[in-house]
Amino acid sequence: MAKRSKNAFTLKQLYKEDPAQRIIDEGKAWGAQQMLKSGVPIYYRNKNYPETLKGDLFVKEYPDGLKFLVRKELTADYRLLEEVIRPLNCKIVH
Repeated sequence: MAKRSKNAFTLKQLYKEDPAQRIIDEGKAWGAQQMLKSGVPIYYRNKNYPETLKGDLFVKEYPDGLKFLVRKELTADYRLLEEVIRPLNCKIVH
């Protein structure tokens, strides 16, 4: 297990020092829930999938709860490409 830096904050400490950050964090969750309720998939990084914490990999979650590991890439001509790498909580039937 990695050692935590002496300067690392817990969320509880961060929220105590900066109460606005808690509002921002809770607002993000609310916004994501609203998008899913309206039928729009969301993208996020998740510590349960360490490969998503850096780079071009993300979790894509659909309103029905299906989740996929996807790669997103912005091309030189500003097109956003998406590649499904693998399902995270479902099986793909061919």
